[in-house]
Amino acid sequence: MQCEQFKLNHLLFNWLKERGGADVHFNHAITNVRQYDDKVTAFVDTPDGEKLFEGRWLIGAEGANSVVRQTLNIPFEGFTWDERFLVVSTPFSFELVIPDLSLVNYFADPEQWFFLLKVPGMWRVMFPTQPDESEDEIFDPATIERRMQWVHGMPETYQYRHTTLYRVHQRVAKHYRKGRVFIAGDAAHINNPLGGMGMNGGIHDSLNLAEKISAVWHGEKPETYLALYEAQRRPIALDYVNTHTIRNKQNLEAKTPEDRKAFRDFLANVASDRDKTREYLLRTSMITSLREASEIRA
Repeated sequence: MQCEQFKLNHLLFNWLKERGGADVHFNHAITNVRQYDDKVTAFVDTPDGEKLFEGRWLIGAEGANSVVRQTLNIPFEGFTWDERFLVVSTPFSFELVIPDLSLVNYFADPEQWFFLLKVPGMWRVMFPTQPDESEDEIFDPATIERRMQWVHGMPETYQYRHTTLYRVHQRVAKHYRKGRVFIAGDAAHINNPLGGMGMNGGIHDSLNLAEKISAVWHGEKPETYLALYEAQRRPIALDYVNTHTIRNKQNLEAKTPEDRKAFRDFLANVASDRDKTREYLLRTSMITSLREASEIRA
């Protein structure tokens, strides 16, 4: 099931408006953070100039370039892949020419792996590019066409609505909290998109942290309970999301016959046994990670 992020944002915004109790400001950019014994002050650039917002806690969930994380001087440890990922969105109906497609499809190939993702009205095709390719070469219509013909060869030229090129990182913040300030989502961890674990992991962060802040706010738990957020969520990003997304990439681009056979044998083994299939699906859907996090108590 796919829910594009811009659609999820609208759903959440409408949900908040219907229930009240939340102020949502657009075109506001946080520039600095200061902490005190009993509050946090955020300095925010707004259309009407700089304004200060104060609260008991602050959550920085403003993406991989998080100003909150940088202001707190929290290291963003990890690495950046040499290759960049190209996404091409096309109205071409791949489901009519490639049998048994699902909404998300991964095609392993040592020369040019790719994946197909179905969203309403179009397919998104993602390819890795070569480190020595320039942006002009990558976005050259002939190069894009060559890659699309690799997915499905046909006499006609592919039509595409937009293209995006982005760098891919594997990074996890050294800390998820400093004093009264927390970070979550891409501000706390980023990874390659193979497996769909980035945004889902961020949603899991927010659910975990919201439950803890709510319990402290209502006097159900002491403030020390908030320390469990980092203890539960950071190991998942390190040992689960990073490990799985890196392995997914390595499996798709496996070069040697031995590595490709090992990947096929692994999938065949998983598919041959109902219990193994269920265990694999629980892990790749990140349900297992939620259960593992809940077992961490200190």
